[in-house]
Formats: sequence, C-alpha cells, structure tokens
Amino acid sequence: MIDYYKEILNYVQKLTGDKEKAKDITQESYARIIEIEDKNQIKNHRAYLYRMAKNLLIDESRKNKNFFKIDYEEANFTIPKEQQPEELFYKQTQYIELLDLVQNLPKRSKQAFTLHVIQGFTRKEVAHKMNINISTVEKHITNATLKIKDRLENGQGEKA
Repeated sequence: MIDYYKEILNYVQKLTGDKEKAKDITQESYARIIEIEDKNQIKNHRAYLYRMAKNLLIDESRKNKNFFKIDYEEANFTIPKEQQPEELFYKQTQYIELLDLVQNLPKRSKQAFTLHVIQGFTRKEVAHKMNINISTVEKHITNATLKIKDRLENGQGEKA
C-alpha cells in the first residue's frame, strides 16, 4: 500500500494545486484505510486509495466552497483503465480462458509455457527445471503459443 503514496500525492496535488493540502488528504486517505478492520474486503488497494482521496477532496470542497475547484472529469479518469473494475473483470476472464487452453496442451509444451509465460521463469531456468536444452524449451513455447493463438482466432477455446 505504501508503494502508492507518491502516486496518490501527485494525483491530489494535481487536483488541488496545493502541496500541503495534498499531503494532508493523502495521509488522511491512508489513515482511513488503516482503520478498516477487514482489509481483505479491499480487492484493489490502489483504486481504493484513489477513490478515498477523491472523496476526501469532494468533502473538503463542500466544507470550504472556495477551497479549490475539482475537475470532476479529470478526477474520474485519472485512475488508469487497467485498474477499473470492468477492465479487471475482462482481464480475469481472459486469464481463465488462457488457463483452460493451456490445460489442453501436450504435457511438455504445457509445462514449458506455464513456467515461462505464466510463472515468469526465463527460458534458461525452464530448461534447467525441465532438464532439457534451451532450444527445446523455445520449441515447446512456440508450439504452445501457436496452438493457443490458433484456438483463440478460430473461437475454439476448449481444446488446444
């Protein structure tokens, strides 16, 4: 959560034009999230902090009508598209579809593809784990990728 402090601070400062007020609102956002008893309810801490800061800005603006003018359009679109619920749902659906396709790959291709693409191991690490040479790993990954791509293009998401 602390990773987002500067990002949230910059967001608030951009909206307020006041660095000290931005610090106060950012700190208040963090304080409120800390007060939440069940933090597991929060699925996306970054988006939650943005929303909390925006709401605090609106509250502050209501209290002090001349405090600053919020550009509501700017405030609504500052959260990157990839963090919006619809986009997250779409990506999760794509990921599930990819996993289904991977499950139907031949054993060695599935293993190489999973280790490299899904788990993020380098080709060299995959070769070591699978006890095969790097060119064979590349062949398995290429074959898996081509089969998955073919199934996606032909709309046959069940078997690769």
